[in-house]
Amino acid sequence: MDIQAIRADTPLTASTIYLDTAAASLPPDAVLDAVRAYLLDTGHVGIYLPAFRKATYARVEAARAQLAGLLGAAADEIAFTKNATESISIVARGVAWQAGDEVLVADTEMLSNLLPWKRLEQTHGIVVKMVAADAQGLLSPDSFTAAVTPRTRLLTFSHLPNSTGAVQPAAAICAVARAHGVLSLVNAAQSVGMLRSDVQALDCDFLAGCGRKALRATEGSGFLYVRRALIETIEPALVGWWNGSYDRATGALSLVPGARRFEAGCPIVPAILGLGTAIGYAERIGIDAIEARVRNLTAYAVEKLCAVAGFELYGPSNAAERIGIVPFNVRGVDPAKIVAALEQQQCIIEAGNFMADAILARYGVSTMARVSLHYFNTHEEIDRVAELIAAAVA
Repeated sequence: MDIQAIRADTPLTASTIYLDTAAASLPPDAVLDAVRAYLLDTGHVGIYLPAFRKATYARVEAARAQLAGLLGAAADEIAFTKNATESISIVARGVAWQAGDEVLVADTEMLSNLLPWKRLEQTHGIVVKMVAADAQGLLSPDSFTAAVTPRTRLLTFSHLPNSTGAVQPAAAICAVARAHGVLSLVNAAQSVGMLRSDVQALDCDFLAGCGRKALRATEGSGFLYVRRALIETIEPALVGWWNGSYDRATGALSLVPGARRFEAGCPIVPAILGLGTAIGYAERIGIDAIEARVRNLTAYAVEKLCAVAGFELYGPSNAAERIGIVPFNVRGVDPAKIVAALEQQQCIIEAGNFMADAILARYGVSTMARVSLHYFNTHEEIDRVAELIAAAVA
């Protein structure tokens, strides 16, 4: 991995230590160039020039095939969405629920993978059951097994929770679902692009993700995998010209085949083209190489930051069980003060509740700071951040 070339492709790294990939990463220039070129062409060539539009839609489908390849899926099992939140909600709103059906939700989830199910509890009478992680933030397949009943319809969890950075045993949890005839939805918003997320290896029914984090694409580049056998069992939340047709003579309404039926109206073309470029960029580096690099940086960050006086680490204490995300507090210090002090030194981290109240409650805090790394970061940057945090809390 040529880190210097990668950093040259990401100009902000020359002036700023960027440690907020878990919120949104820095796109390489190639991604920005792809988006910029398309937007310029819409004005300079004409967005609905027939030849241009035909070529554009071919590029959209090429990006769909790229994403399918990355996920080990077929192209007709992939839908483009705005973000992982929308992807999760498509599944939540599309299943034909019966009152009393149960959904198992890991307590490591942020609001986007909790509110859709709690809303169904209000509107459809389903039952949401929380499955607790252990004190390290790690989920156990046995805990899901113990929670399954004959009324359980679906279980869902994050491959890599935004509030702990714990790498969850995703395939083993999905195996629990398969063994009990339960649907499985993996929230892969943080993991795709940093960990292998092969839907065949995971054996999941649904996978929700986004491009703006580990894949380094732009906002608006969400996606949803739906196992082919389930596609026609999920009712689309939205319909329109892109995913359906209507025969006025017969009154027949039809939907396009495959997961594209979950896309309504004009696709977010700039984001999709940027996503395709981002996937190509990541694949040239290699997902395994990316994972190895980020695991190394994560272990180094845990070691250096834990040396700061009063430092409290959340999530797994064993760095081998986490990747990329290092949430923390410094005893007696408002994490917002740390964020502000680092911002003045051209270093970007984040503080907040990260919409993960159950995890914060477990640690007895209402807010935390979070360092989130990617492969373009360096050991020297981590050294500098540890120094800045120590100075900010002194």
